[in-house]
Amino acid sequence: MLSEYRQRFGDFHTELHREDYLFRSGHERSSEIARIRGEHSDLFKSSTIAELRAKLEETPEHRETERASVKRLISFAVEGALSARAQEVSDEIENYEADALVDWLGRRVPFRASASLLADEKDFARRRDLFARRAGVIEAVQDLRAERLEKLREGARELGYENRLAMLRELRGLDYEGTASRARGVLSKTEGGYVNALANLLPRETGVSVDDATQADLGFLQKFTRFDHFFMRERMLGVYRELFAALGFNSEKQSNLAIDSESRPGKQPRAFCSPISVPDEIKLSVNLAGGQANYRELLREAGRAQLYAWTSRNLYPEFRLGGDRAVVEAWGLLFENLALDERWLMTTFGFVENMEFRRALAVFRLIRLRQRAALLDYEIEFHSGVPASVAGARYAELMTDAARVRFDGTERLRSLDDAFHSADFLRASAFESQMREYLKTRFGERWWATRKAGETLIDLWNTGRRHTVEELASMIGMGALDFDWLASESLESIEGRSA
Repeated sequence: MLSEYRQRFGDFHTELHREDYLFRSGHERSSEIARIRGEHSDLFKSSTIAELRAKLEETPEHRETERASVKRLISFAVEGALSARAQEVSDEIENYEADALVDWLGRRVPFRASASLLADEKDFARRRDLFARRAGVIEAVQDLRAERLEKLREGARELGYENRLAMLRELRGLDYEGTASRARGVLSKTEGGYVNALANLLPRETGVSVDDATQADLGFLQKFTRFDHFFMRERMLGVYRELFAALGFNSEKQSNLAIDSESRPGKQPRAFCSPISVPDEIKLSVNLAGGQANYRELLREAGRAQLYAWTSRNLYPEFRLGGDRAVVEAWGLLFENLALDERWLMTTFGFVENMEFRRALAVFRLIRLRQRAALLDYEIEFHSGVPASVAGARYAELMTDAARVRFDGTERLRSLDDAFHSADFLRASAFESQMREYLKTRFGERWWATRKAGETLIDLWNTGRRHTVEELASMIGMGALDFDWLASESLESIEGRSA
């Protein structure tokens, strides 16, 4: 039973990721993902889950790898069964957002393009206007989102769990409440430094003070184009190749990793990685626009793509395709955060006077960390039974306290992630911060230019997603994930010291 299920598990992921890539890269005008899920619905049947649980029961405790693999498959099947219960409503929301238009400056623009327009808008009054128009689209389907969440809540109970949080805690073996508690420590430790840095940065870059700023201003702030002349569009693929060449391998000879940099109608603006068949067919999609934000996207997705490209094909498919999402996030962050490295900026771009730039990026990093910490608290409260009548106010309160700009409750349901990505991002950030220090200690401040560091990374990438970030940290002698270290290192970056 296991061999057949593993085969179909792998086939399902290949079909799903191929279709996702074709649609998001603009090769196809409509998505067939709903059809693919329907054709593989037997993977999530209650009888299938029962068989997998029986297989786990009969697998001896000493066969740790086999038991871990079956647990991974059970998690996949249960989460898939739960998602299937709300699929019809999910599709309705998806289709609505795909078709929705926003009236803006005398034309009607797709709702999904409005976030990019918001980040590009220099006038703060127009940012607020566009934000309000986006909010109108979001509010129009809040009832559908509430219906979907109720279906997921009922489904979790029918599957034998108190709620979705309890379900994921058991299936993944992760301590979400513990992560939230440690993340609150990051909030308190970085509060003063963050607020001071934000108070200096916001007015200069957006024309709005901290007291007057809202969440509508954050996208424009983080677009941060003032130094974009250093990050030229024409050099993007060259920088990618030079980076990995310095680590000891020729990215141009990686036949299993293809970069899609062509422009085409319908292509998603942001870079993304599609692990179609790990490790044999990996797609890295990017629009070569240039600028610091575009470079950081490319670096982040390149780190994820290299993880998949170097994953051992001898691993079970559930260790190549499933597992701790924080692992994928962490390797992306390791390369994205090269933009915070003083030496890398000087060596790669000739960007010598880069302290102001690095300080700004350090603020953006803390914005993400602090928002994720607040969101995780909100998600835990929400799934533990916070009344719907106060959810919007509670969301706004937590996010405002974390970001130190005013949030409203518009995203109170839309921001909820089925997989609790906020927890994965926080754990990934802690691992990445320690991993960067580990590489510096072993290979020097310019670790990104040493073949030995590349060999170490490949050794870790070979394990795919077999281990959690906690297990990887322990394996290489870094110890437990240290959120105090993450907070301290984040504050040092704000002061301009190289990350």
